[in-house]
Amino acid sequence: MLGRKQPPRIMTIDEIREQIAISLNMKCDDLWSVILDNTTPGHYGFEGLECQVAIEDIWVEIPKKTFTFKNGTLSFLARLGSSSEKDGVDVKVRRTVSGSGTFDFEDTRDIKVLDFQINEEIDLYEGGAA
Repeated sequence: MLGRKQPPRIMTIDEIREQIAISLNMKCDDLWSVILDNTTPGHYGFEGLECQVAIEDIWVEIPKKTFTFKNGTLSFLARLGSSSEKDGVDVKVRRTVSGSGTFDFEDTRDIKVLDFQINEEIDLYEGGAA
């Protein structure tokens, strides 16, 4: 009918999971920085951060606006020993991570990851370097 306004379409769980995956994979550099500030040993910086989490490995509780994930692949280059080119060394790190977080709806079509944490401690000297 003309003149009748359609109600806004509600996001599906898969759409929410997809947006969380995109956020974890690409948009949460500040949140990842907080997590990576707590590596063992401490580092003098990191770059090339990438995280890949498949939407099939993300579970969402819409009423609580929470999510959990597993089998995420986290990789980055960490600077160890010193910040100088002469004394420091760059170490490629690759880890499988799981975790949980919270999100909120920005509107009927978009969500925003508010925070998240991982369950694993990241030891840069432990096996798993890329």
